[in-house]
Amino acid sequence: MRYKRASLEIGVNTIVILVIAMMLLGLGIGFIRGLFVKANQLPGLIDTSTWQNPPTASDPIVLTPSSIEIKGGDSADVVVGVYNKEGSTKTFSVGIPSCTGGAKPDIQTLSTSIASGDSKGFKVIISAVNASDSKQPKLPPQKYICKLQGVEMDQNNNPLTNGITYDSQFIMTVTS
Repeated sequence: MRYKRASLEIGVNTIVILVIAMMLLGLGIGFIRGLFVKANQLPGLIDTSTWQNPPTASDPIVLTPSSIEIKGGDSADVVVGVYNKEGSTKTFSVGIPSCTGGAKPDIQTLSTSIASGDSKGFKVIISAVNASDSKQPKLPPQKYICKLQGVEMDQNNNPLTNGITYDSQFIMTVTS
């Protein structure tokens, strides 16, 4: 009899271990699958279809949030949506050519290719440093009205001289 009980205990323990192993295997496969789904998405690009005010043909460049508050010398992460209303795929980048008061904050972004009739959102870092005056590195505290511009780029990521540009404005508040 002792041998039968021992073999029964080994069988129950084996079944419990197998059930736990299968659950962990399923969780692991689900986790890895989720990583591959996220890895297939293009880095830095954001789906604009879920935005409250997405870019459209009548408003082809949109900043989210529409106004920015930055401490002088610091930076803020924003998202810019660009809608390509032209007849073919174009590559766009975003810039800030001017702000009131002669200020021009520094901006960092990547260019992206957008199909005709489609919109893409991409991440932008705006820094409250004066890109047009190296003697005064921080922007002085005040409100600025800045021009946001989507510019068509060539194959070497240079702005096209006769390319397409989309303009918009936003308010940037620099604090001390």
